[in-house]
Amino acid sequence: MKKIFALCLTLTLLAFAGIWTPSAASANDSELQIVKPIGDRTLLMNDGSIWTWDSLNVVHTLGNYADAAGKDDQRGLALTKDGRVASWWFGRPAVLANTSGVRQITVGYFLKSDGTVWTENGQVKGYSDIALIDAYDSFFAALTRKGEVLYREGMDSAVKSLGMATDPSSVTSVAVTNHMVALLYAGGKVVIYDTVNFDDNGRIIPVTATEDAVHIVYAAKTATPSGESDKLIITRKDGSVWITGKYNKRFTPTTKIEGLADIVKTAACKDENRFYALKSSGDWVLYHDGEISPVEVPSVKALTVSLSNPEPNVGESVQVDIQETYTNGAKIKASPTDAVITVEKPHLLKKTEDGTLKVLGVGETNVSITSGGQTASVKVSSVLGHNLKFAKQVNGVAYVPLKPVIQALGGTVAKSTEAGVWEIRVGETALKLKTGDVNAVVNDRPLRMKAAMIADGGENYVPASLIADPFGATVKWVDKWKQVEIAFGKSVLTVVSKDTAALVKKAAQGSLAAYIGKSYWVNHFQDYDRFQKVTIADVLPDDTGDFRLVFKTSSGQKLTSYPMKASYVPELLGDSDSFLTYDPYKKYKWSASVWKHVVDGEVTLGMTKDQVALAWGSPASKTITNANGKTIEVWVYGNFDAVGFVNGSVALIYS
Repeated sequence: MKKIFALCLTLTLLAFAGIWTPSAASANDSELQIVKPIGDRTLLMNDGSIWTWDSLNVVHTLGNYADAAGKDDQRGLALTKDGRVASWWFGRPAVLANTSGVRQITVGYFLKSDGTVWTENGQVKGYSDIALIDAYDSFFAALTRKGEVLYREGMDSAVKSLGMATDPSSVTSVAVTNHMVALLYAGGKVVIYDTVNFDDNGRIIPVTATEDAVHIVYAAKTATPSGESDKLIITRKDGSVWITGKYNKRFTPTTKIEGLADIVKTAACKDENRFYALKSSGDWVLYHDGEISPVEVPSVKALTVSLSNPEPNVGESVQVDIQETYTNGAKIKASPTDAVITVEKPHLLKKTEDGTLKVLGVGETNVSITSGGQTASVKVSSVLGHNLKFAKQVNGVAYVPLKPVIQALGGTVAKSTEAGVWEIRVGETALKLKTGDVNAVVNDRPLRMKAAMIADGGENYVPASLIADPFGATVKWVDKWKQVEIAFGKSVLTVVSKDTAALVKKAAQGSLAAYIGKSYWVNHFQDYDRFQKVTIADVLPDDTGDFRLVFKTSSGQKLTSYPMKASYVPELLGDSDSFLTYDPYKKYKWSASVWKHVVDGEVTLGMTKDQVALAWGSPASKTITNANGKTIEVWVYGNFDAVGFVNGSVALIYS
């Protein structure tokens, strides 16, 4: 199907260009190729996509474009294969409304199948029953189906008839420049109409330039300083390229471009000294002042990959961001769903349908991403996000619970059909263990452990050292905290013992104990009543190393906070939006009605700044101005609520 589409696309474009030769069809249609270059950056590709640029970056627009036309890279038109017109202006083409039934585009104009001529602004008056069009700078030419050659020097100029073409149905293309219109016939004849070449009766004299052309285009894209915009580039049937001469030689191909051979068409770029040429192989070259260089098909030369979180927790999803850098300077974000993502250790990460990576276990793994023919690698170091429990030391040997640890590593634990035997698998590593036996089997090889697996309280415990060699981890017993740390590079799995919490609490009491006995007044914290007095009764660590604050109210009720890191405790208690270090009822002698508004978080007209600050908290920004002897102050909050004060009193509320 792809080859059929590419072939149809090529046929369509050749029909627009007025050429069709067996050599032009010999290109490998299955390969990505340039159909038409415009300016220095814009390219139409045979997959229907188009490269443009937005003044900063080259952009690639996927689509079904069959033709494109533009004076330069800044602005142009594109034709979809279903006959609609898209326009670009420093960027991606956008399909115009009500442009169906279009059969040809040129610079700034398009021709509909009904023979009418249009621009982006609407239908152009004065043209009907048109067969072919072309435009150059402010000049426009059209050929009617009856053969009348029409020419106009500007949008506001009158349409001139330059004569009648013989056998108009065999004309395949029209080319226009300043005061000249050229017609190409299917048989190869090129006829030029020059508005300054007329007989004694004022009739334009058509001049035949050649009989063996396959393509024509006027070289100049814009008027040149010398005024030489009448150079016609003629591609002949033998594959050679010729340029017409000056003055009385302007109708004659006088200069053969050396080095260009096997050419089927050309595309104007700047002038006769800089233009593009298409070889029968499907490859474009750029001719510039005698030098010929290939026009490269844009391809990915480098890949940059980043992760939303290279050190995620188990259970989280990681977003993969892929940026492709192309040979033409484009930097384009690629979809991870279209890329080939290979995880070195698939038991740790799994690619999902939306292209994200689901974290399955603790460890480090490389992830290779291939997109656009290039490959880049990133490393993911995943952690559990919390500690495991029940590590212990028996006779100098550190033990960890078998099932929780193996599952945290992304593995599985199952009972074997053999009595007392457990089968463990983590990635490519398979183990067999038996309670009370120091001998194990790792991938069918015998392994003698430092101690046997033991059972206690319904849980099986294995020597922590067993995790080291088979799985490539670094394992150590940390005596200070009475816990086991299993490390895979940056990924560390901590298994605490029953003594760890007490040790951590004891170690942390040096800083956190100072808060015990201190009193605060609640502002906004959890669901506690606002402005009630609470006293810290204790700071309790949990079995993961986090802490909970235990508050005691004036009535003796105990309130326990959510778990938090030790470093967050002073930050929380020092945040006036959460807690106050003073009794607000004693500091502010406000009326009961005002206090009700403040407690309920309501701001009313006439409130003071202190009252608003307690009701809504600190604003994100403040602005102060003075006008007519009044001080106007505006507070804006993060949710875009705003309060306006006049001389310190609320005069305006926006919520």
